[in-house]
Amino acid sequence: MNIIACLLLLVLLNGCSTGRYYKAAEQSPHPQIEHEDIARVHALLKSCKTPNKNLDQYNVNTVFVHPGMLWFDSDCGKSITVDSARILIRHGYAKDFCELCDRNPARIGELMQKGPGTRFIGLHYSLGGQPPLVAASLAAVAQAKRESEKALVYYPVLVDPFDIEQFNTLLDLNAAHLGQMFIVLSAEYSLLRPNVSGLREDILNSPKVHLIYAEDFGETWGHFDELASVVKDDVVSRFRDIYFLIAEAVVNGYSAIEFEGRLALLKIKYAGEDARMLNVGWLRLAEKLPCAQRSALLVAGQSRTP
Repeated sequence: MNIIACLLLLVLLNGCSTGRYYKAAEQSPHPQIEHEDIARVHALLKSCKTPNKNLDQYNVNTVFVHPGMLWFDSDCGKSITVDSARILIRHGYAKDFCELCDRNPARIGELMQKGPGTRFIGLHYSLGGQPPLVAASLAAVAQAKRESEKALVYYPVLVDPFDIEQFNTLLDLNAAHLGQMFIVLSAEYSLLRPNVSGLREDILNSPKVHLIYAEDFGETWGHFDELASVVKDDVVSRFRDIYFLIAEAVVNGYSAIEFEGRLALLKIKYAGEDARMLNVGWLRLAEKLPCAQRSALLVAGQSRTP
């Protein structure tokens, strides 16, 4: 009965959200691509591959796992969040993981100082993504950075984080130890999808903040499906591709614009597979990638062909 009561409370507090926000790069007077852009799209997909498994081994580090709701102490080590960290290790994106079942991020700073690299992933799922916990994790990183004099940076990966609007008062975007923040959202109208439209405008528009919506990838994953699709190797999972791209971005230190360009490539690829319309903003983002220069040469060569 207590479990049912907790679930009902979560639904009442968080609801089913339709909120979304488009950054300027995805807005356009003509949001869909024109017929003459098709050649550019095909050339891009041919020249640019993502995910890219050429990884900076120096920054294959510990993943810090903040699980969702743990009903019992014995659930520690058995969560879907832990399984999602293990698959990063299996595919070479992480060295090991540390699960913070007690919600105490003090160990984050300790382990960061012992590791060789400087960039670390924090995997926050649902209740594990509550803004006070993210803020406490960043405070632990800041302290470790002062003590070690290493340029430590924490990259929160937030999967349907709970009570997201608290970031308005708790998030310091200018903190040097805050890397890019990846907010992954389940499908529109799905249970427990956070409403990002309540966030401060400077958070929504910050290059450090990436809003990743299921519907942009032709997916309908729900709050309980996202990470579940990652851990099943025998299942084709678009979210796994996104998840690995996020890990790749942290390990390799991609800039915000490079990550957005590579994410746009996935959106373009999946829209083509589904015969959905393409947003011209995705094409513009992807064309900023270094590999897009090769695609431009391909298109130019095709246009000169008699």
